[in-house]
Order: sequence, then C-alpha cells, then structure tokens
Amino acid sequence: MALINLLIPPACLACNQKLRSNQKYLCSECSGKVRGALSGDCPKCGSLCEDGICHHCRDLGFSFEFARSALQYKDPLPDMVHAMKYRGMRSVGGFLADKMAEAAKDYPPFEEYTDVVAIPLHPVRKRERGFNQSEVIARRLAKHLDKNYLDCVVRKRYTRSQTTLERDARLNNLSGAFVVRKPAKVKGKNLILVDDVFTTGSTLNEVSRALYAAGAAKVAGYTATRA
Repeated sequence: MALINLLIPPACLACNQKLRSNQKYLCSECSGKVRGALSGDCPKCGSLCEDGICHHCRDLGFSFEFARSALQYKDPLPDMVHAMKYRGMRSVGGFLADKMAEAAKDYPPFEEYTDVVAIPLHPVRKRERGFNQSEVIARRLAKHLDKNYLDCVVRKRYTRSQTTLERDARLNNLSGAFVVRKPAKVKGKNLILVDDVFTTGSTLNEVSRALYAAGAAKVAGYTATRA
C-alpha cells in the first residue's frame, strides 16, 4: 500500500486535492464541511419537525422501529455518494462506515441491537456496479460496533432505480422485491438495517417488512446520510 501511495498519491475523494500523510479520504477543507445529522425531532425517522411524528412518517406508517442518518446530505456528501455508486469508488464506503460508527456510539438506542444487515442489490445490478455499496458499509460498521454481520436478505425481483421515481412510485416499485434466506438467522433478533441514503424510506421499509415476516424482533434503519 505504501508503494502504491508513492506512485499514485492519495487524493481527496471530494475535490481531488493531494492528501497529506495524516489525512484520510478527505482534505482538511472538505472534511470540515461534513456535518452530523443523527438527532432530530421525529422519533421515527429523525427528521426535523415541529411537534411529534413528522407528516411523512404518519402518512407512510413505516414498519421499522426507527431510522437515523449519520450525516447531512450536503457538500461534499452528494458527490461522494455518487462517486461510490457510479464511479466505482468503493473506498467511500469505508469513510461513511467510519462516520456512522462514531455517531452510533453516541446514540444509546442502538446498543440493544446485536446484528447488522445490509440492503441487498439485485445480482444483475451488483455485477454491473462490482459491489453492493450498502454491504461494504454494513460489514465495516459491524466490525466497528462489535456486532454480527448477517448476509440474509436477497432482492428477488429486478426493479427500476429508485432515484428515477417519485415517492408513490418508489413505494410500488419495491413491493415484494425482498426475501429473507434462512429465516432462522434473524428470528428473535434485533437488527440494524444499513443503507447509504435515506430518501423516502421506502427501501428500508420494504426490507424491514421482510425481516419482520421472517421473525425478527426489532429492525432499526441506519443510513450514512439523508437526502
């Protein structure tokens, strides 16, 4: 690794500026722009709202216990997530997992959850991308938090990309798309379900439903950021 860094010096994932030896993933300027977003007013999704559960959660009736995001979706996060998913920059997943681990340690509700599960990609899309970004994040997060990683959910139906759809279409697009392999793995367990971005919550919700149907006791969503 040291030889590679000499030949190709590591660059900031956001602005491509050469990194110093004590810097990892981001330069000082870009790192200073990253802001936490774990706590919020809505007890269900963690979003900012004036009173009680936000209208989004009331309308959709999410099945997960709660969902939280570690980071605000502000510069440089959108460009980093795009680079990870569409330019093959797998190392962004490591950065996001590290930040999620830091935030989770200061959020007591996660302590009662023992296992980590990733939102799955359909095998076709995983071959196209080369990896499942949610799995990269989830595996590293599990190690940080000293929890078990479970590879137990599969995407049985190929669906359109959620990024191209409106809210209602997102919900219909994912209906029945996920199934749990070997339900005994999740039966009676409290699970942290990991994804890269919380947009409408439809993906977390559908996978949570599949996990509950397989016997999970509790499912909490945890994403790197929230759009």
